[in-house]
This record gives sequence, C-alpha cells and structure tokens, in this order.
Amino acid sequence: MNATLHPLIELPNELSEKARAVPGLQERLLRFIKMEVAMNERRQQRYSPEALALVKRARALAEKRKTDGIDRAEGMKAFDRNFTEITEAL
Repeated sequence: MNATLHPLIELPNELSEKARAVPGLQERLLRFIKMEVAMNERRQQRYSPEALALVKRARALAEKRKTDGIDRAEGMKAFDRNFTEITEAL
C-alpha cells in the first residue's frame, strides 16, 4: 500500500500546481526522503538510550541554570574549580 505526503506536507495551491509541472520531481523527492529516513535511522542507532537520556538530562539542567540566572561562564568557572580539586586530590 502506498501513501501520499499529503498529511506530512502542505503546499500552497499555486506551488502545488507548479510542482506538478517539474519533470522527475516525484522521483527526486522520493530519493531524498529515503536518504533522510536512512540517516535518521543511523542517528537513532548511533547512541545508546542511556546516552540519549543523559544528554536530555544535561540539556534540562542547562536550561534550569539559565532560568536561575547562572550563565555559562560562571558554570565553566565552577567546573574548572571542581576539576582542579578532584585532580589535585588524586
């Protein structure tokens, strides 16, 4: 069973009419979509669910710090201090 892109992409009527006149456009779009799907599948397999969850938590923490008024430079200074303390303790 084949599907159309109608539910995925909305084109203005004037663009839709012009697109129908482009020779080979459907084949090129199909090739492009296949490549995008394959790349997305590779990206999804590249990282473990644990790594993706860690990144998600880190982004949420960074956003929270931003809303709390802690800027990136301040965070980096704190990181440097912690890193120095840890490495000196080793």
